[in-house]
Amino acid sequence: MTATETGYDAKTAKSAAAAEPARSEKVGHISNWRMTLYSLPSMPIAFLYLPVAMMMPAYYASTLHVSLTAIGGFLLVSRALDVVLDPMIGKWSDGTRSAIGRRKLWMLIGTPLLMTGAYILFMPPLAPSGWYLLVASFVIYAGGSTVGLPYSAWGTEIIETYHGRSRMAGFREAAGVIGSLLAATIPAITGYFGHGVDRFTMSLMGWAIIVLTPLTVFIAISTVPEPPAREHREIRWLPAIADLLRNGPFRVLCGAYVLFNIGGSVASATLIFFISDYLKMPTVVGVALLSSALTTVAAVPIWLRVSRRFGKHIAISVSLSLAMVIFSIVMPWIQPGQKAVFIVLMCVLGAASSGYVTLPLSIIGDVIDYDTLKHRLPRGGLYWGVWSFAQKVAPAFAIAITMPALKWLGFNPGGHNTPESLQVLKYTFCFGTIPFMFAGAALLLLFPINSHRHAIIRRRIEGRERRKAA
Repeated sequence: MTATETGYDAKTAKSAAAAEPARSEKVGHISNWRMTLYSLPSMPIAFLYLPVAMMMPAYYASTLHVSLTAIGGFLLVSRALDVVLDPMIGKWSDGTRSAIGRRKLWMLIGTPLLMTGAYILFMPPLAPSGWYLLVASFVIYAGGSTVGLPYSAWGTEIIETYHGRSRMAGFREAAGVIGSLLAATIPAITGYFGHGVDRFTMSLMGWAIIVLTPLTVFIAISTVPEPPAREHREIRWLPAIADLLRNGPFRVLCGAYVLFNIGGSVASATLIFFISDYLKMPTVVGVALLSSALTTVAAVPIWLRVSRRFGKHIAISVSLSLAMVIFSIVMPWIQPGQKAVFIVLMCVLGAASSGYVTLPLSIIGDVIDYDTLKHRLPRGGLYWGVWSFAQKVAPAFAIAITMPALKWLGFNPGGHNTPESLQVLKYTFCFGTIPFMFAGAALLLLFPINSHRHAIIRRRIEGRERRKAA
């Protein structure tokens, strides 16, 4: 993608900056306290990416004895249904008008759906089938989309500045990691009492989602104002999707995100197997996840400083590079029984990966601003819908590839494995991430919107709104 494709070149940026008076960037429109309250729903949403994406394949394979092939195939089908559902939810939330706010209304609609999905997915019958997993995973992710997509679009509308959105992403990621900490604390505590990834542990996970979702959503929507929609115009579905796909910065960002998220998901899908079957330490699962989550949130301020100095997309590429070094060079030396060494390495991995986990949330708002400048329509919900689909289909695609491959290569989750099949598991965990992470990091280097160009975008949008108001 060239600079001309995105509507910018060096001469345009320079002349626009000279023609429009410089303006100091505001941090945001809400206080840190309200930003904290806004970020609370990220806690239950985070459960969809730790216990569901990371622990659910191992739970259904090792404890409930669903085949690896069925898990991979049915989860991929379930996520493929979101290709229509997620953009439609985003579009509906863009066009809804309600006294309590268009985004808040959809969050309230999605809350009971997410709670229902948590119950049926985490507390299944004695012998669930692959079809049961398909329905249960679809329900929980549909609820997550109905809550999460309007919630994310709401965040980009609260704060409209480049670095202000980085701070917002930091608050949301901190809340999300607290949710991940809670999700990791549950198996850490149950592991102390001799439970692995079993029915008891996973039922506690489900109840945590059922309790946290209505509590955090109610606090957020009752304390944080939702900005009024700028303009109410019907968004035509197919032309809007075509415009979205023609958005050069969005293509780069979304393509890179899908690639490195597939890589991360290969590691996530095999992590529980790696700990339980290769390292022979099933009760360490919770401690390892908890340690990684703690260092992830602790490193957020560091990555925010890096993004301010070099740009958000460069910071993500650096974070991915550090994670690749840990996976490919350090992790293969871990041997069964090395509990302390493995936990320390998970702490380092959490800190390294914090950048690529946190910062993409702040970049999507900048891309939406670019679309608003070009098309004069606030379509944040639609963009978040497509983004959410990419966010969910990447792990499903990774699981659909990895689970059948492990089975074909002889790995038997929770059962007897030959030394060769355990080596296959080890190398899949350590090296399966690398091609996807490398491609994603390289593609991000082409992303064209930095803080300077985003400031120009915002000045032009605000100038147009002032002229319209006058």
